[in-house]
Amino acid sequence: MQTALEKNAIDIRNGVPVRGDVTTSNVLNNTYNRSDEYSALHKDALADGDVKGRGTGHGGHTHTIPDYTKPKTMFDYSNIDTSDKAGNAYDKHGRNGVGGRDFLTTINIYNVENQYGVDIIDTSKNVADGQIKI
Repeated sequence: MQTALEKNAIDIRNGVPVRGDVTTSNVLNNTYNRSDEYSALHKDALADGDVKGRGTGHGGHTHTIPDYTKPKTMFDYSNIDTSDKAGNAYDKHGRNGVGGRDFLTTINIYNVENQYGVDIIDTSKNVADGQIKI
């Protein structure tokens, strides 16, 4: 059963007059409808330079079951879109001079030339002390 608010919102979106004390300012106006449905490929979902979308339309976060048959040093990114094209303008360039990937790349010591990984961690002292067994 629809609530009064839901019924009024649908009526307002469809241009149907509603009670005199209900106005569009009382109802959040959802601009998506059957002819313009929101999806992972909608212009407001895609990262196209504006501040709305973050996706690329290729892949995305989905559930996954860890595969323990693969080496421990390998992480499967196949279900995650890690493209540089992902993210909106705020994600890439920050907002009001704060944050963003552009800024983070200037302060992060790890980059394409100096990649972070298990091979840069020296655990020999921990193994020698008996703290861990590999």
